Amino acid sequence: MKEISPAEFRVHMMDILEDMQRFCEEKGLRYYLAYGSLLGAVRHKGFIPWDDDIDIWMPRPDYERFCREYDHPYYKVLSAWTDKDYPLDFPKVHDIRTVVQEDGGDGNWGVFVDIFLLDGIHSPEEGVKMMKKVAFYRSMAANQRFTRKFKIGRKTGFKKSCMALLGKIVHPFVSLQKILQAEDKYIASNDYDSCAYASSLVDWKYRVFVPKEALEPFTLMPFEDRQFRCPADSDKALTETFGPNYMTPPPPEKRYSVHESKAFWK
Repeated sequence: MKEISPAEFRVHMMDILEDMQRFCEEKGLRYYLAYGSLLGAVRHKGFIPWDDDIDIWMPRPDYERFCREYDHPYYKVLSAWTDKDYPLDFPKVHDIRTVVQEDGGDGNWGVFVDIFLLDGIHSPEEGVKMMKKVAFYRSMAANQRFTRKFKIGRKTGFKKSCMALLGKIVHPFVSLQKILQAEDKYIASNDYDSCAYASSLVDWKYRVFVPKEALEPFTLMPFEDRQFRCPADSDKALTETFGPNYMTPPPPEKRYSVHESKAFWK
């Protein structure tokens, strides 16, 4: 396999997102740069120098239509509903001609854009309550992922052995995909367009509850040599995500990617 350089990897992700944007414009669908990608657009006019992925928010009604209708020769939607081996609770659009080795292992995806679904909540308090139940689903899913990879050795601890044994007992009856699908059904219980707030409820790290008026209408912002959609009030979205000092970069010792990724052409 031929390795894709980090610079090519970034361009490839933007190519995928640009095609997604084309489709969303044709169909009148909503999406917005999110998390580090939105911060990169505002603070760096592109990628955060030590970042290596693209994250977007997409309201669930728009994603459901996107998932049904998006048709591309080699950019494909990947989720717990589309692939029995997909281990994550948020979807991606990936290039099936490529493969990504992430954090030292092989994923079942290629160069990708992460989609974090926005679901409706009536208040931040409701969002916190829902996230607590989502955390239960996520802990069950994490145990199943651990069980898949776990191999007992002489240095295996008692706690890890017990976790693996529990996972092996439960796995035949409740698969990872069933857990992820049950989590997704629970998250989608509210009607998005009738709610005052939006949140990606799988993302416990940031716990972002954004007033809907901060999202629409979208704005186009420069990102490297292109422009992509961002929330109407990016300051509100970024303050909710990272706090009021988001324009101040972290100290040098904290400027690193949370992933170790390499990409290859198949």
